[in-house]
Amino acid sequence: MKQVILPALAVAALWAFACGAETPQEGLILWLDAAAAASMGTEDGHVAWWQNRAPGFTNRLTSEPHRHPTLAAHDGKPARPAVFFDGVDDVLRDTAFGQACDAWALVLVAAPFSGGPGGGLCTARSRDGHDYDPGFTVDLFASGGAFDQISIEGAGRIGGQQDQLESAFPYGTPHVLIVERDRQEVRLYVDGVLEGTRPVQPAKTVMDEVRIGARCFGGSERVHFRGEIAEALLYARVLTPEERTAIVASRQVSAEESRMVREEFMDAEEERAKNRMIPAKVTKEWPDAEAFAAESGTDLSRLPVRTDLGTAIRLAAVHLTSLFDADKDNEPFFFSDLRPDGTGVMHHSVNIGIPHVVGRCLLGCTEADQATGFPFPAEGLSILERYCKSSFDNPNHLNSYFDPDKENKRFIEFHNMREGLYGLWALMQRPGSDWARDEAHKMVRTLQAMTGEDGRWSPALAAEQGMDGLCYGISAPNAARMIDPLLAYYRLTEDPVALDLAGRYARAGLAEMFDEDGRFTEWRRSSGHVHSITSALSGITDYAILSKDAAMLATCRRIMDVGVPEYHSSWGWGDEVFPDHPANLLSRGEINQTGDVVRTALLLGDAGYTAYYELAERYLRSMLLPTQYREEDLRRIMHENEHPKSDAERDVLRRSIGGFSMQLPNDRSREGGWPISTLDITSGAVHAMSECYKRRCVSDGETSRVIILFDYEGEALVLDSALPFEGRIRFTVGTAKRVEVRIPPWVDGSSLSLTVNGEAREPAFENGFLLVDGLESGQQGIVRFPVPAKIEKETVDSVEYTTTWIGNQIIAIQPRGPVSPLPF
Repeated sequence: MKQVILPALAVAALWAFACGAETPQEGLILWLDAAAAASMGTEDGHVAWWQNRAPGFTNRLTSEPHRHPTLAAHDGKPARPAVFFDGVDDVLRDTAFGQACDAWALVLVAAPFSGGPGGGLCTARSRDGHDYDPGFTVDLFASGGAFDQISIEGAGRIGGQQDQLESAFPYGTPHVLIVERDRQEVRLYVDGVLEGTRPVQPAKTVMDEVRIGARCFGGSERVHFRGEIAEALLYARVLTPEERTAIVASRQVSAEESRMVREEFMDAEEERAKNRMIPAKVTKEWPDAEAFAAESGTDLSRLPVRTDLGTAIRLAAVHLTSLFDADKDNEPFFFSDLRPDGTGVMHHSVNIGIPHVVGRCLLGCTEADQATGFPFPAEGLSILERYCKSSFDNPNHLNSYFDPDKENKRFIEFHNMREGLYGLWALMQRPGSDWARDEAHKMVRTLQAMTGEDGRWSPALAAEQGMDGLCYGISAPNAARMIDPLLAYYRLTEDPVALDLAGRYARAGLAEMFDEDGRFTEWRRSSGHVHSITSALSGITDYAILSKDAAMLATCRRIMDVGVPEYHSSWGWGDEVFPDHPANLLSRGEINQTGDVVRTALLLGDAGYTAYYELAERYLRSMLLPTQYREEDLRRIMHENEHPKSDAERDVLRRSIGGFSMQLPNDRSREGGWPISTLDITSGAVHAMSECYKRRCVSDGETSRVIILFDYEGEALVLDSALPFEGRIRFTVGTAKRVEVRIPPWVDGSSLSLTVNGEAREPAFENGFLLVDGLESGQQGIVRFPVPAKIEKETVDSVEYTTTWIGNQIIAIQPRGPVSPLPF
């Protein structure tokens, strides 16, 4: 691990803005200087263009209005003016730079800020080419907790990305960075000290286009830089040692300047954390979708909005049985990954592989089967059952794994218990399920034996069961994750021990993971893993309803209203981990917690709090369905490996169709390597989508209740929904005598109309539903209402997004994701 170097107390040299000896002129082809106010065009503090001050050049770098970086004036001495790039989409570019050279030198006075791995400081590329070949890229590579990596690529490179920064520095401290590339070598200097070198072959670097603040490859700008750049100089030659020394001396960052910039950075980070999630505020509204379409010129019929819920579930179910390793006895892979070169590769995991993934795949496929009738793929079922049995093949009857790095010793990871019991629950519903039923019974008894009266797992009690030294993750959050499958198991078996454990884990989980006001407790108590917290919430809510515990149910509602929005956007994106969690590097989400919140909302709706149904449908329409990878989505960002070295590289694109993974608020992927599908996360999405599918229409004989407003066809009722763009719901009666249609809260009830067989009826409402009584078989009813449109601004994980909505369907997000944006 690199040691973080704090700014040294150095004698401050005066900041030299002038040319002369400190700024060599020979070969200078680009000079951007934030201290030269006349060289910059600003609009309300945002930099629209930056003039090239190099002698003989008149070009400038420009940006679009919504992608303008900001001028950081640093009022007064000692800190020099700089341009701040937000790390989201800010970039300055000249697409007609038109330079080329055999050798070059780049000088940057820059202060990298935290904000996630990567960040293109300065890059160039050939026309329609990639910055890494035959242009160049200087970027932060995989810097995480500190500014500790720089990768330099380009023409004649040997190998791909490679860290050339040997030191590590705190974020928010400015440095003088110099990169030199001659015919044999690339050299990196930081504050005059040589850091790293790498060999290159003689080649011409093509700079048809040049950028500050982002990389550009694969046809789009990506890997945006977050931080400040005060000055950039680019030479079509390398510098002499004397010139390099003079440049560093004249631009040396003093201890006082470094302190000032870092203090400003720390204050900004504190403010950023304070305003990490700011609720949506409407900036413009239209009374209906037609008015919006007319004013904006939007053809609503051409928007790629997804409503094919059944197809999405089936695609995901097929995917859950497609990632078996033919080279390793069909062991399930854990996830498929997109490589920077556009090919894919699949990976195994030891501790979260077999004992976790197997159960989730069994759960997801069983939920899909029960909801849609799509049969569990037979071959996949056989493989998963075999691995489930191997995981439970131990005297403790808890799903476990063998660690090859620890003499193949068996270990039990309690983060996997939820998945293990769910896998047994799924197998119990298949023919010949005696083994699964018996194993689940024994598993529940083992858990009972290691659970204290306070509802917490006890390491001492676990040791009494022969598990001393075998256990990891014995914690209240991991126990609370178990409530969901315990209740599913209880409903199949009426085992009182399962119900008792669910209650104890619910009470302990509430005490440990949630404050009285409904907020999540700090990460050391709650785990900081949002899916673990929200899956506990769905289980606790289910238990509260089943046990008729009104106080507990009120607490769950408070958590949904207060705690959940602190980690979820209005359209359903949810943080993977807390911002202050050690694993947090960027705005990465999991669809798992979106699914958990959807299932919790459905449970609360079933309990009579029907407003939560709207949240479930909004998340379904605007995050679950858009985030799934379809074939056309994957083909835009990846391709199959024509020469796979193993099954892990074979048909990765095809086998990943239908999957879900770590989405960003506005994108399904991030630049470079990125998980395309993670099987346990996909299972969480299937679980939630299947519960939504079941609730399109719920019938009890005479009454059919329409909850999730998608198409439906059943014996009691056939439903045709024109949503999201047209407020028309047509139903044809079968055996139902009464129909209840949920009316979204954004519908103006006074503008709603109802006809039955063409005759108008006065609408009657109750608890958010339109009531239609006295129906006969074959009658047809039509409900009509305007669907309003709006534009909102919302801050999610410290980034402000502008979103456009038609009803509860999001149709646009700005800034738009650069890699695989949500399909609108």
